[in-house]
Amino acid sequence: MRGQIKNIELARPSYRYLAFVEVETDDGNRWRLPMTGTVAQWLRVGQRVQLAAEKPQPGFDDYSLRTARVAVWPLFERIYTLERRSLFSDRVLYRYRLRAREARYERDYAAIVELEQYHYASRERVLALWYCERCGTYRAANARPDCPAGHGPMCFHDLKDATRASRFLVLELLDRQPYEPEVVGYVRVDPPLPLLHRRRPDGTLDRDIRRRIFPPEWFDHPFHPDQDVPPEAWWDEQGKVLARARSPVARLARVVVHPDYRADGLGVQALHCMMDWVRERWIPDMRLPKRAVETVAQMARFHPFMEKAGFVFLFETGSGRPALYLPLDETAREAIERFLQEDELARAHGGRLYRPRFTPVEQLSGPVVLHRVTKTYHNRLNLEGLSEPVREALEAFGVEEREIQTYVFRDADFRLEPGTVNAIVGASGSGKTTLLRLLIGAATGRDDPLYRADEGEIRMPDNVRLQALIPGEAEPELGTQPVLESLYRITGDAALAIEILNAAGLADAVLFRAPYTELSTGQKARVQLAWALAHRPNLLLIDEFAAHLDPRMAARVGRKLAELARTHGITLVLVTHRPELLRVLEPDTIYMVGYGTLFRADELPELGLFIREPYASFVVEGKKTWEIRKHPTRVRGRIGIISGGKVIGTAEIRETRGPFSVEELGAHADKHLADAETLEAYAQGRPLYAWVMERARRLDRPVPVRRRPGHQLWVRLRAEDQQDASDQDESAGASTDTSLGKQR
Repeated sequence: MRGQIKNIELARPSYRYLAFVEVETDDGNRWRLPMTGTVAQWLRVGQRVQLAAEKPQPGFDDYSLRTARVAVWPLFERIYTLERRSLFSDRVLYRYRLRAREARYERDYAAIVELEQYHYASRERVLALWYCERCGTYRAANARPDCPAGHGPMCFHDLKDATRASRFLVLELLDRQPYEPEVVGYVRVDPPLPLLHRRRPDGTLDRDIRRRIFPPEWFDHPFHPDQDVPPEAWWDEQGKVLARARSPVARLARVVVHPDYRADGLGVQALHCMMDWVRERWIPDMRLPKRAVETVAQMARFHPFMEKAGFVFLFETGSGRPALYLPLDETAREAIERFLQEDELARAHGGRLYRPRFTPVEQLSGPVVLHRVTKTYHNRLNLEGLSEPVREALEAFGVEEREIQTYVFRDADFRLEPGTVNAIVGASGSGKTTLLRLLIGAATGRDDPLYRADEGEIRMPDNVRLQALIPGEAEPELGTQPVLESLYRITGDAALAIEILNAAGLADAVLFRAPYTELSTGQKARVQLAWALAHRPNLLLIDEFAAHLDPRMAARVGRKLAELARTHGITLVLVTHRPELLRVLEPDTIYMVGYGTLFRADELPELGLFIREPYASFVVEGKKTWEIRKHPTRVRGRIGIISGGKVIGTAEIRETRGPFSVEELGAHADKHLADAETLEAYAQGRPLYAWVMERARRLDRPVPVRRRPGHQLWVRLRAEDQQDASDQDESAGASTDTSLGKQR
């Protein structure tokens, strides 16, 4: 239905989220349409429109309205998917689903107020105005206040530094966890600034510089209320200017993202959402199609996200702030390129403002190698110095005196290639931190026995620059200094310090000025990471990585750190007890630590042994520790356990015992799990031997092996063709007999 606007109703206190537009269609019907005042105030009485409605008295969601050229209602809304991919493999590590929509509800503005407190440019301590519907009282506050007259919670009126021309796009996080915020960011778009001058290096000004870059008429009708009117006339003054303001240029006045998500690319995504909104709906004035977006942002000197989204730096304003422009069509793009080519100052900077400071480090000159390293743990316990009740209690358990000696590692081999990401996993107390201590000792020459191997060799490159983070043992002492000051004293460059904090997942400027002692545990962990990076190490060791971060934050920080290590040449070693982090870290190697063992999780042993079921599963589950055979074996160390044509796990052969008779083996049934009848059938009157297995584990993913026809006992797992190893049984000290029962 076609018609024209007859009346626009705006209630000043609630104009952001409630207004009415009366439309008379050409057939004589009148429609009173509810909408937001941020849209209604840009329309004009007498303006021709096209209406589609199904109900005679439509609600907010029951109609659509457009002017002759652009859609007005319903408000812009679109769902976006932001994938976080691995720089290493281009695999999708995780993704965000975001709903970008123009602010419509009062709760949207309450969320904006909360986010605005994080904005670097928010100089006002109190950001919002609230009003009481019952008594008309206004009050300034950051959180929703109660009416001082006792009328209950007050309603949102406006942001103190916004104008009537300001329009807001909020970003909602879909598929979020219960602890995650619903609104993670917003963008504010205004008309372009009324006048901009360029400051030259000598301090002189090029006045009204934009008219030299773009067609002059683009800035002929600015939104420029008279600042000298009294406060009571300010509302009406803005309304007068709204009636005539129009431009093919929009201004990005704010982009604010929740601090926990800034370092993960949501700022760039917010700007892409803004582009679609501005292009499609001609935001903010809806009168001319938009050809460019301008922004004046000091923060762009310290963060590249605007340039990543396509903004181009053109000039410094008269007040010394950078002005950047985003072309939305070919006309604007050509104007920007022409200015960069023809203007002397613009040609010098080439449209770039942000220059990365955190450059690659000098990579390790060779691998870090541990060869046949043994480390033991010694401790002696007695009851000396204990109170009588405690001694009596311990004596009741028979622990008067104990000499504890255990292997942390035994003949362990370990290799770190330069510039790689390496994960160390294992149970608590299994030796992960001890491994880091050995690396620290080798890199620093520390003589403390805790940092030295008992046997074996540790080779460390000559050019190693080590930083280590071990909770309670190797941590920075940052005291009460503001976070940014602490990093500046290391780097000597405030912009570099900010870049490193961003990389560590801490991108809130409010926190930059906070003392370290006032941060949360998770924030302190990220500052510690930034502190380590600020020293520009080429070997970085982190114990219990991301232990104090929630799963989503841990994933964000882990992905960023792994990317940073690979692009900057840092050899990274992370100890973690959280398997879900391995997906985003994508480590080049994963080492398993387990009470005396240290081995690469993705590296198969040299030899594999065929064992039939159910005994193969019993072995890898640690239930069966004796494998019964007709011959002894000289094979020692870790082997693969093969069942069903796949390596299902590994175990270590420690020794061979025997010979045993079937009757003698009956006394050890808990070790081999075979009954007498099975043993008799297998032995056929001959003596039997027990191959003693220990430190068994099941593989997360079984590995197929190629098998030749006929009986096999051993197979080489690391040979290219996985050839039959049965011809080497003699050198291994084993025969080609099968395990108990028929081989399957």
